Amino acid sequence: MSGHPTPIVAALLLSAVLSASGCSTPSYRHEQMAQAIQEICVDEYHLPVSVRKVGQTTVAVHLHHTGILQHTGGQIGLAPDAGQLLGNVVEAIHRVALSTDKPIEFYVLSVSDPEVPGVYLMMVRYLDDVRRVHANIIPPSEFFMRTIFELKPGEVPSLVDDRTPVQEVTMEEFLTWQLAQRIQGRLSERINSQPFPTAQVGQCTGEFHRGEFRFVLNVSPRPGLMVDDTLIQQAFEDATTVIAQVLSGYRFERFDSIRLIHPVTGRHLLLGKSQLELFR
Repeated sequence: MSGHPTPIVAALLLSAVLSASGCSTPSYRHEQMAQAIQEICVDEYHLPVSVRKVGQTTVAVHLHHTGILQHTGGQIGLAPDAGQLLGNVVEAIHRVALSTDKPIEFYVLSVSDPEVPGVYLMMVRYLDDVRRVHANIIPPSEFFMRTIFELKPGEVPSLVDDRTPVQEVTMEEFLTWQLAQRIQGRLSERINSQPFPTAQVGQCTGEFHRGEFRFVLNVSPRPGLMVDDTLIQQAFEDATTVIAQVLSGYRFERFDSIRLIHPVTGRHLLLGKSQLELFR
């Protein structure tokens, strides 16, 4: 499955981001945020969405629309013409979330398609990243690296009842998702740059527990080949560099250590916060 948008969809999403900057004077009350987003989507874009504020930090939005996902060649992803629909919803979210009297920190946009059952696309963003790309503090390429795109099996968590409730996003959770996504991307780039790749990269996962970021480096030799020790060592270095740079970019200090695990060889790497400074 592929969760990342095509270049055309990505460009339309960025256009929506840049066209919906926040106002200096709040236009929406915090408690009316969900209703305001829903009304803009319905009244202006004729898109029936479900919206719910979750806790104090998160707003969740669900778009269920025919033709927004596609299943081709064994891959599930966004349809080529999904960009405009997603762009409209993103613009509505930003118009409201960037202009409230009590700003939120995260939004979660879930997208499902009745013709592609059993799976949905989840997009998560940190509102301060939106503000930074508006102010040209970070470039668009970095902004998209900070956006979580993940295809998830099952039904979308309900926004209308508590059967399968949406969870409030924390900074630790958001960074774990983002780092796992970016580590996997960096390792794939490393291996695919080889003239004759000797390994393959699967989904890299992560968790944050008791002050420790923990990530699994899913790098395995191609069938019939042996583990390339030099490549695995480089994978540890690449992952550590990604983690150090991202945490530094967010000025995130609420952690004690990071641990990297390579299941194929059983290797572990444990670094304290001060040791991580060497990789920034």
